[in-house]
Amino acid sequence: MKIRTAKELKELNAALNNCTDTVWLMGPNDECYNLKNEEEYIEGIIRLAEDHDEQLGFFTASREDEKTMMHFLEKMAA
Repeated sequence: MKIRTAKELKELNAALNNCTDTVWLMGPNDECYNLKNEEEYIEGIIRLAEDHDEQLGFFTASREDEKTMMHFLEKMAA
């Protein structure tokens, strides 16, 4: 996944704000960013803005948060 516009970033932030537990952005080579942590969020967003051949994924700690992020990803894919 790649963030390309300010609108997509706002939608991601809205989804993250609706999540109650930790949301991680993970990639190859043991990359892991806690998107609920301000410093790691910035690093993760930078990675999402770069082109990485769809190598990054979201992982959540709860099923409710998983539903929230899946809804966001479905909107991005449409």
